Amino acid sequence: MRAKGFTLIELAIVIVIIGILVAIAVPRFVDLTNEANKANVDATAAAVRSAYAIATVQAKGVPTCAEIFANLDGGSASGSTWTSDDGETTITCTSGTPGSLVVSRGSASRTLNYNIAP
Repeated sequence: MRAKGFTLIELAIVIVIIGILVAIAVPRFVDLTNEANKANVDATAAAVRSAYAIATVQAKGVPTCAEIFANLDGGSASGSTWTSDDGETTITCTSGTPGSLVVSRGSASRTLNYNIAP
C-alpha cells in the first residue's frame, strides 16, 4: 500500500517556487510604497501651496507658520510642525526670508521655499 503525502522533492520544488515569487514581489512592493509616498508628498505640497496663497491674502502680507497650517485640512499643528491625521505625513515650517516648508512621508520629501513671518 502506498503512503499518502508529498515527497521530499515535491516539497522542495514548492519551496523554491515560493522563494522565487517572494524574491520578485518584495522589491516591487517596496517600489510601490515609495511611489505612493512620493505621490502623497506631491499632493500635500500642492495643498501647502494653496494654503500659503490663502494665508498670504488673509494676512495681507507675509503669513506665519500657524496661519499657513490653519488653511490645511486633515491634520493638526503643534508649533512649527503639522501632522496628518494618519500620522504619516509631516510638514515642518521654518520662518525666514526665505523660509521653508518641508513636506515628508517615509523616505520622500519636498521643500518649498517661501517668505514666512516669525
